[in-house]
Amino acid sequence: MKRRTFLARTIPATLAAPLIFNGFRLDALGQSFLPALAMDDASDRVLVIIQLAGGNDGLNTVIPVDDDAYYKARPTIGIKKESALTLNSEPLLRLHPSLSGLQHMFNDGQLAIVNNLGYSGYSSSHFTGTEIWNTASGSTTADSHATGWIARYLQQEFPDFPKTLPDYPPAVQISPSTSSIFGLASSTIGIALSDPKSFYDLVNGKPNVVDDDVNDTFAGREWEYIETINSQSLGFSTIIKDAADRAKNIATYPAGNALGESLAIVARLIAGGLKSKVYMVSLGSFDNHSNQLETHADLLSRLGNAVKSFMDDLVALGIHERVVGMTYSEFGRRVSDNGSGTDHGAAAPHMVFGTPVDGGKMFGGLPDLQNLDNAGNLRQSIEFQCYYASILAPLFSLPDSRLSSILPVNLCDPTHRIPIYKSLAVGVSEGSRGAAALLSISPAPASMESTLQYRLTRTERVVISLHDIGGREVLKIDRGIQSAGTYAARMDISRLPAGTYFCGLRAGAFNDSRPLVVVR
Repeated sequence: MKRRTFLARTIPATLAAPLIFNGFRLDALGQSFLPALAMDDASDRVLVIIQLAGGNDGLNTVIPVDDDAYYKARPTIGIKKESALTLNSEPLLRLHPSLSGLQHMFNDGQLAIVNNLGYSGYSSSHFTGTEIWNTASGSTTADSHATGWIARYLQQEFPDFPKTLPDYPPAVQISPSTSSIFGLASSTIGIALSDPKSFYDLVNGKPNVVDDDVNDTFAGREWEYIETINSQSLGFSTIIKDAADRAKNIATYPAGNALGESLAIVARLIAGGLKSKVYMVSLGSFDNHSNQLETHADLLSRLGNAVKSFMDDLVALGIHERVVGMTYSEFGRRVSDNGSGTDHGAAAPHMVFGTPVDGGKMFGGLPDLQNLDNAGNLRQSIEFQCYYASILAPLFSLPDSRLSSILPVNLCDPTHRIPIYKSLAVGVSEGSRGAAALLSISPAPASMESTLQYRLTRTERVVISLHDIGGREVLKIDRGIQSAGTYAARMDISRLPAGTYFCGLRAGAFNDSRPLVVVR
């Protein structure tokens, strides 16, 4: 029996320890790689996840510049209105001065902001909070998960694991180790390229290997098992190198920006044809209890410049129609400052970007600084699991029958999901594809009435509803049973306050919704 020793990295002596070679992480014995994604001929979309580790201060990221309570709560670190960056469609909210890159993307329709994301009973622990977001656990035992929400999605793609090993890595993370977002009960679904340098070392050369004898013992047989996985992983290195060799970055990324360097790798691999569906990168050090003004400004500058360069690169490489990016963080920060920084908080805004995104819009409403919880934290208006569902299901055309085993959809039925995309339905059910189509809502914006046009391809019961930004139903029209055809339904909105609403169409199992702005 032979054991291959990778000379470019030293394999740890204990079998239970993670194995790392040329940037790849492999958990030994009970852990291995899930098979690669089955590439749907109808879709080659990609999700890029950006973790803002440490708890980003949402109020100084998306700033309520006309709310006096904000400046009273933050006499030391409040961002002055005249310094903050304007957003075309949001006069009451502005971005941190360091986020010029994201400002341009928002105003150009490439980025949307989802405000007031969170969950009830917030944990102020970095570890626990991160695990809650990574696993998408709810507040009840029934909604608690020990596995990552992305891992649950990807595992469904390959139910034969671990009998069938992958041809491609199902997910790639630029990090020394894989996040629990990719974690299964005894497996990890992603591979980790430890850092940009390791990636370029991999692209420029392969690890040296030699064969050593291994005794025919239990431990030897375990090494043989691990070596089977190692061989597959070495195959991943070849596939990744081939993808990297087929594409080069076109946009210029900011120098000395680790997040930008990681996103440059992601763009290059996608453009080079690597079939991984999910990528993850991170930016850390957001736990700003002191000296926040300078530190936070630097972090947000790194974030905005890196994401803007990444988006420019996607466009230049011709892959921008396929890619959607999102941010998340374990919690926001306390509303009141502590002198020079902020303490652990709760709800906060996050960003979704990409050509498929219905950009230039703010979802979730304004932060309510008059209705804080007992700890002085912002309350959520949108459950973070709904944020996940609103991104994941339309992007990968997941029916609710699948989504319900990935996320606690009881927290967010299709009519309450966020219409993040320009043309992708927010909810899909088995057998519902093509059953109906929400064609248009006009006029939009509107003040007195608006007309929803839709098409049915078969006989279905049709219900039209209108929900406010907090998810409350303000209008319902039951159209009854209708046969195939094109229809129009007038909605009287003359008594509704000004604001953003979501107009939903339900036809049997089909669900879709669009935003409608009411003006006065």
